[in-house]
Amino acid sequence: MWKELTDLYQNNSDQRKLALKDKLRKIKMKKGETIPKYLTKFTQRHDELGSVGITVAEDDIVSVSLLGLPKSWHSY
Repeated sequence: MWKELTDLYQNNSDQRKLALKDKLRKIKMKKGETIPKYLTKFTQRHDELGSVGITVAEDDIVSVSLLGLPKSWHSY
């Protein structure tokens, strides 16, 4: 019974980690949304990942956050 509970918790934890990574990757700035609001959403997702023990490299954070901006910002 203990093994089943452990497996169930571990599986759920892995699914949560994957879901949080996916949410971070899919954040996009919406039309009319301000940069601070977009970055707040992005930071919240990043913090959620940290709460489950996942650290993301700074380079990756910058890349993913910039890719979420509208195409007019991609030259920066």
